[in-house]
Amino acid sequence: MEHTVEGVEREAARVSGRPGRDPQTPVLAFVEVIPDGDPGEYARRLRDVLVAVFRLAVEADFDMDQVPVETVPGWFVQVCQGGAATDPFAVDGQARYSERTGDGPWEIQDWLSRFDPELEARGWAFWDLTHSTVGEGRLNVWLDTWGEPFFSWEELRWLLYTCGADSVADPVVTEADAWEQERSA
Repeated sequence: MEHTVEGVEREAARVSGRPGRDPQTPVLAFVEVIPDGDPGEYARRLRDVLVAVFRLAVEADFDMDQVPVETVPGWFVQVCQGGAATDPFAVDGQARYSERTGDGPWEIQDWLSRFDPELEARGWAFWDLTHSTVGEGRLNVWLDTWGEPFFSWEELRWLLYTCGADSVADPVVTEADAWEQERSA
């Protein structure tokens, strides 16, 4: 999936401000997340990492050996270093991710490389984050997957768990109307 710098800039804008309806995006996918703790704090951590990584995606030179990580929240860089994290939500999230997938932690440079606009490795674009209408304390992360029901999203699953998710459901593709109803609820 091809991401452009302009598209990444639009994603970054949607992280900090709710998007409007886009007739060019008739379907979206959502991932239901049940945070272990305060959903507002969880959302803040998620947005902090996304803002930093989208900024890097626009500004960084991914041809360098190392993409600078100074603007990425320190707790996230630590958890990507194989368990060096000291924040309990990140440590617990890493364990839940490993339990769910059988995989170990993502190395920070490998994780960041998925956001290189020229790599075409990321199968989703961030759309929105809403409170689920299905249950108290649940959040939905909305994604533009260009209508694809199967897409590469393991880097997102890692992020969602390490932000402090108790559980992360598999993506569900639905009409954008479902997002519109949830955002107005």
